[in-house]
Amino acid sequence: MIKKIRYIFFRLRAILFAKIELKRIMKLTFKSKIQHKEALNSIVHINSDDYSGGAAKIARDLIYYQNSAGLNSKLLVAKKNTNNDNFKEIELLNSRKQHFLNYASKELEWLDFFHLSTFELINNKEVQNSDIIHLHNVHGNYFSFLALPEISNAKNVVWSLHDMQSFTGHCAYSLNCTKWQSGCGNCPDLTIYPAIKKDTTAFVWKIKNEIYKKSNIHIVVLSEWLEKLVKKSNLGHFKIHKIYNGIDISIYKQYDKTELRKSLGLPLDKVIVLFSANLGLNNPFKGGKYAKMLIDKYISEKILFINIGGNDELSNSSNVKNISYISDESLMAKYYSLSDIYLYPTIADNCPLVALEAMACGLPILTFNTGGVPELVVHKENGYIAEYEDFEDLKNGFDFLIKNDDIRLLMGKKSVDRVKEKFTIQKMNDSYIDLYKRILNNEFCD
Repeated sequence: MIKKIRYIFFRLRAILFAKIELKRIMKLTFKSKIQHKEALNSIVHINSDDYSGGAAKIARDLIYYQNSAGLNSKLLVAKKNTNNDNFKEIELLNSRKQHFLNYASKELEWLDFFHLSTFELINNKEVQNSDIIHLHNVHGNYFSFLALPEISNAKNVVWSLHDMQSFTGHCAYSLNCTKWQSGCGNCPDLTIYPAIKKDTTAFVWKIKNEIYKKSNIHIVVLSEWLEKLVKKSNLGHFKIHKIYNGIDISIYKQYDKTELRKSLGLPLDKVIVLFSANLGLNNPFKGGKYAKMLIDKYISEKILFINIGGNDELSNSSNVKNISYISDESLMAKYYSLSDIYLYPTIADNCPLVALEAMACGLPILTFNTGGVPELVVHKENGYIAEYEDFEDLKNGFDFLIKNDDIRLLMGKKSVDRVKEKFTIQKMNDSYIDLYKRILNNEFCD
């Protein structure tokens, strides 16, 4: 009984403390201390980690190219997985106060409210010496968006939005829900990443809205699709810039299909359809269930499906080869190259790197009309875009690509040309450098 009373007392005290802390933070005001200058020297990128996911890959690539251009570019992360000296871990605080706030945040379902280390970033040596702070994924239980007013009024802040989480009440992708336009609440799906157990979406959206009013940020969207959404969101008052993702075409390029199939023991006479995703066919966002439906539908001696990234859930299927996650980019490029079609039935996406990688290796893309994907894949030019979550149309596209060898080859060539024209890492980096310089030159002041 005494233990239970102590727990109840601790819980109430922690929650009260968190509410008082939030009230204190929300009352703070900041005046801009940004000093504009002509020369660009130092950029600090911030992301949840340095390895997994598209945002980490983009941050790594930008840092490599920016340092190669003579700039001082660093990455601050919550979790460091590589040995790169340009990547630094944010020192997450472990104080009694932080312990209280962590507990209260979980109880209250306030995502990314109280990470005290974020409020200390302004004193970080790399941050103090930077000309630009470039944010990537700041959700992930390490960064407090409540610190944005202080950071963005002290430094020039660029924020690349890799998903929708910045302007929703909790989810990274809202799918068909549009409640984020007016304030969230009565959330139709609390299980969408990052999942919450009770509906606090209206409150979280409201706090984000108030915080953004006090902030000074340049928003970068990775697609026209996301640009349209951001303009309708609580971020719509900021300057919005569109910069597509880019990939390294010295890595993602076409290799000899026949030689690769021989070396890896794969059949020369079959049409190989490649599907890849973290968790494989169990990945809901990447359309794993639709890939599984196609695999079950097309059991043929002429077709081989390669499933990369999942477990061997289809090990008993004669028309499927399961391969575990591939981290080696050159090896992944070879699997793209030995394939004939890239199956990508994604149901939530922005500017997916995997689609660009497959295109650069000469593949037509079979996909849904999802997010920014139609800005990469042109229907019946370098792939087939089925109506959103319409399996019959996806099947029509599959039949079209399987039965037309010459058209499939031509589409593959157009995929390569399209990447070289619009989606290289060099084009992406040049666009960011140009944006940084224009910000420093004070070109966007009203």
